[in-house]
Amino acid sequence: TLPPGVEIQTVLNRTQLVDATVKTVSTNLAEGALLVITVLFAMLGNFRAAFITALVIPLAMLMTAAGMLQGRISANLMSLGAIDFGIIIDGAVIIVENCLRLLAVEQHRLGRLLSRQERFETILAGSREVIGPSLFGTLIIAVVYLPILTLTGVEGKMFTSMALTVLMLLASVMITPCRVDPCASNVVLPDEFVVSRVLLFVVAVVSVRSILAVEPCTEKEASLAVIVPLL
Repeated sequence: TLPPGVEIQTVLNRTQLVDATVKTVSTNLAEGALLVITVLFAMLGNFRAAFITALVIPLAMLMTAAGMLQGRISANLMSLGAIDFGIIIDGAVIIVENCLRLLAVEQHRLGRLLSRQERFETILAGSREVIGPSLFGTLIIAVVYLPILTLTGVEGKMFTSMALTVLMLLASVMITPCRVDPCASNVVLPDEFVVSRVLLFVVAVVSVRSILAVEPCTEKEASLAVIVPLL
């Protein structure tokens, strides 16, 4: 207790600033996640595929939050504001899209629905095909943030937390899609593949390009054209 006649007066109250920062970060994260799910559903044309891809977001955020807690990194506007959902789902989108493509090609080749073992082998082959480039691309982004850790003074205090948060996020992103997406694709994806109208437009553009181009299209572009009869 204070002695008689002594009062405590607040000189600087940062409650409003902290509350506004938390509200801004929460709004940005919620709106970003919703926008990502909507775009994924429109492009992939499959709600289950969009769900599998979006599942990486909470898992990566949970792993990043655990790392921030262990590393005593404050969750402020600078650190959480650097989180990019495009980086989070980049590898997941590549893996799921390639698995859907190979499933459609294999289903069209056999002329029937795939068995559980055939689905597993196709998804495994599709994941192995793109995991390497996906991890390499994520590693390149992580290397860009490493020089920030060498900053000192005011700059180091401002940006070190941001760099550490992004590096933790990228580390979780390198682990989550490689483990979760292939397993979830084998279990959650429907037996019959349905292509969206947006993907149909992409296939049409690829087909026209392969016809008009001087050089022949790549093997992946040619396999995309096989999806057209499935519509």
